Amino acid sequence: MFYKQLIFLFLINIQLYNSQQSASIWYDTDKGLPQNSVKDVTKDQYGFIWISTENGLVRYDGNNFVTYNHLNFKNNRFTSFFGNSKKDTIYNNTAFDENTALISKRNVSVLTRKSGCLQRVLRESKSNFIFTKNALSDQFENKDFFIYFDKKNYYHLLHDGTVQYKDHIITTLKDLPKNYISDTFCFDQTIFIISRSLQKIIKISPTRITYLDAPDIFFKNGIEVYWSQINNQSFIILNHTLYKIGYERNTFSLKKLEDYDLNKNSLSAIYHDEVNNKLYLGTLSDGLNVIKFNNFHVANKSDKSYENIFYSILPFEDDKVITSLGDVYNENGLVKQYHFNTTSSFFSLYDHQQNILVQGESGLLRFLKRSDYSKKENLSFQNEPSYVWKVRNYFMVTFHKPTLKSLLTFYRDSDFKTPFLQFSFPNIVTTVYQYRHDKWLVGTRDALFLIEAPTFVPKKISVGSLHVREITKTKDGNLWIMTQGNGFFLYKNKELITMPEDKNDYLLFSHTILEDPRGFLWISTNNGLFQVLKNNLLQYAKDRKTLPNYYRYSKEDGFNTNEFNGGCSPSASVIQNGNFVFPSIKGLVFFDPQKIRSYYPKNFFLERVVFYDSKSSIEGQNINLENNFYKATIWVDVPYYANRANLVIEAKLKGSKNEKWERVNSDGKYSISNLAPGHYQLIVRVLTSPKGKYIYKSININVKHLFYQILIFKFFAILFISVFALKLIKLRIKRQILKKKELEDIIETRTRKLSKTVSKLEYTKEQLRKESVQQKKLLETISHDIITPIKFLSITAKKLYETDEHDRYIQKKHFESFYKSSVEFYNFVKTLKEYAEIYNISEKNETYNVYEVVEAKKALFEVAAKEQNTLIVSNIKDPTYSKINQNVVAVIIHNLIDNAIKNTTNGMIELSTIEDESIFFLEVRDTGKGMSKEQMTYYEKLQDNIENEKLVLQKYSLGLHLILQLLMMINGKIEFKNNIPNGTIVSIKIKKQKYD
Repeated sequence: MFYKQLIFLFLINIQLYNSQQSASIWYDTDKGLPQNSVKDVTKDQYGFIWISTENGLVRYDGNNFVTYNHLNFKNNRFTSFFGNSKKDTIYNNTAFDENTALISKRNVSVLTRKSGCLQRVLRESKSNFIFTKNALSDQFENKDFFIYFDKKNYYHLLHDGTVQYKDHIITTLKDLPKNYISDTFCFDQTIFIISRSLQKIIKISPTRITYLDAPDIFFKNGIEVYWSQINNQSFIILNHTLYKIGYERNTFSLKKLEDYDLNKNSLSAIYHDEVNNKLYLGTLSDGLNVIKFNNFHVANKSDKSYENIFYSILPFEDDKVITSLGDVYNENGLVKQYHFNTTSSFFSLYDHQQNILVQGESGLLRFLKRSDYSKKENLSFQNEPSYVWKVRNYFMVTFHKPTLKSLLTFYRDSDFKTPFLQFSFPNIVTTVYQYRHDKWLVGTRDALFLIEAPTFVPKKISVGSLHVREITKTKDGNLWIMTQGNGFFLYKNKELITMPEDKNDYLLFSHTILEDPRGFLWISTNNGLFQVLKNNLLQYAKDRKTLPNYYRYSKEDGFNTNEFNGGCSPSASVIQNGNFVFPSIKGLVFFDPQKIRSYYPKNFFLERVVFYDSKSSIEGQNINLENNFYKATIWVDVPYYANRANLVIEAKLKGSKNEKWERVNSDGKYSISNLAPGHYQLIVRVLTSPKGKYIYKSININVKHLFYQILIFKFFAILFISVFALKLIKLRIKRQILKKKELEDIIETRTRKLSKTVSKLEYTKEQLRKESVQQKKLLETISHDIITPIKFLSITAKKLYETDEHDRYIQKKHFESFYKSSVEFYNFVKTLKEYAEIYNISEKNETYNVYEVVEAKKALFEVAAKEQNTLIVSNIKDPTYSKINQNVVAVIIHNLIDNAIKNTTNGMIELSTIEDESIFFLEVRDTGKGMSKEQMTYYEKLQDNIENEKLVLQKYSLGLHLILQLLMMINGKIEFKNNIPNGTIVSIKIKKQKYD
């Protein structure tokens, strides 16, 4: 028995001193509570914390307080909770028992119809004090109590010590103090009373009374007992320390929770949330105090901040680490100092004999284990070493050059005498790792290099600038590359695979990785400590789709700072007891990774909506919104009591234009606005596991249609619009057909005009070509024929020059010849001038009177005709109209009359015209000497081939050549006949053009 008591006391002592580091936060009216007097605290089966105040009931989900004080209660001064939270029936009476509130299905209602059990309790309350909670400040002397567990189990504890179960008395306890109820507590349906006089705890059950042993602390004077029936929890407070009572198999235990000063804060309610490791303390005047217990332990050297900045640490003994300064720490703080006097805190390492190597003033210092690290030896180098690593059986030393280049040297042992490999790098070497017998990875401030046999030439394998901090290896052989500003990478199959960033990009500055036995990787950064399943990262590396879930620990979880240190070697340690240790700028963080919980919600609810209009409503799983609603805010209520930065809530509005998952803020508010009338479904999911599992819930959203937005209205509107549009289309088609016909007529007219214009242009082009050819021939003929008269004039002039001035006969003969040649030359040139002027004649298609033209020419040649005793007769009627070019016709008539006068003496010249729709006919008859057959043949041949025939201007009349040229211009023909008995008949036929 004695040994059993020793073991019992030993276990009790373990429980007494097994406390955790904690963080405290107060909530009052400035932080969400409606009133600072907290009467009671409990938790419902859905995970919500309920707080009873004197101004309403409050529901708390870890972030938001929802106050219920606008119901039809006669007053809002609530008292203690009672009932059964597991059965979702929690009650609370208002002051003076005027109303009873029922908390069920996450809501509060006024209880109007009371059940038989509740009626029994209310009936008993008239003569007995209903004992549901043992409050610290309550005074219970000379009162009778009623304890109700369920309809089959209830007790009366009378002021004289009588214990009654149901309707029969079990016993009457003796030697109890008058206020014994203050030392009474319960577990499940068993009642316990502390008896200081007996040094026992009295156990009361329906059939018997039992006296139990308990630790001495239960019987000390000054203890305060607190019990809550609805929470099934009991506590004692002694010397400002709060303990939680445990009970199992007639054995009591105590667990120290927190130091608490009752005199400073009037404690009125206690609830320990073991699931979330939090303690809720309600006070009568200071609000609610929430204390979070943490499994992280921060060890500091002193209260001076600069002495609590840590870098390189080595595991030391079972539960400690040693720094490069020789300071030894456990989770409670500084344990021992060896005073290594190192000049750098950035590296330390063990050699093969467990001696510790640190940096000295000019080399390395080796502190010897056999002397308990009190003796040292100096290791000198030609240059001062900047960093030293031990990788497997090799030692690597890097020497920094003034140009920031590095010389990396490999040694086989810790004597550092003979290097077997040396490499030069263009930047400072930050880390080295050997992952095979003949392969090393080397990280620098700007790149990652690979060195391998047989060449042993550093080969850059990173792309772009990459500031490597550390290379570490997990149990499966995978290599992880930590960087400064670029996140972290998996190096696998000669490929650097970038790992996804967290939502705040804190992982861009990653220091190191430790792997725990459960398969989680712990990553220290400049802003928090991250936990992630290794398999999630490997799955992402495989498919590049499955994003990992990072869980972040921060100051809220017990750190003094979120900034951990890296860039040192080693930058974290796993000590022999399995704990992890990470250095930070405010202490060393110790923790057992298997005791650290990552919190994920178990459930969530979609049942609260804030409307910004008076007509929108929610009915069950349907949200009904007005057509012109401004906004609606849907609350995603998630009972979650950890760091809400790790809470992942995503929503998708099915049926909307942007139907994709989007992140919901940690406060759980999801707002919608500007939705078109119709039916939608809001799907919400919450992450419930580090493996990526979600729970899904949905709620329907109906946006009301106006009369013109309903389907039947749209149908008839579309029908009407379709018919109207069809009519418009038909009218437009008809109009287009008419326009098309008009356009075709216009096109046809313009096409005809264009065709005429084209024909005319083609005709003109042809005429111009012919004229050009004829002009060319004319110039050739003139250049040939003009030579003879000029040569004759020259010969005549020479003979005149050589003739004797006294031989007048010869001179006269030569002058006569000169005169005749000059006159002939003059006439030739004059004829050429007239011929050239035909190209200056403008084309006119105006109607004119041919009679007037002939009369004008007749008057012009009448004097010349009289000298020849010739009569000019015009047989042309007045008027005779024509559209053939007037200038051309005038020139032809002029030349025909001129030629006839020259060849007619004592005769007559007759002119006549005939004109029909297609031909203009002009005839000139003379009774002169007539044309020879040779002349007629020449002109007819010339007319048929005027382009190719050679012109003979001296032998034949230039006037007829002119007429032929003009006739070619106007598409005319000339015919020559002998006039009987004498003279010539010249007939001109001109075809009228289509455009006339």
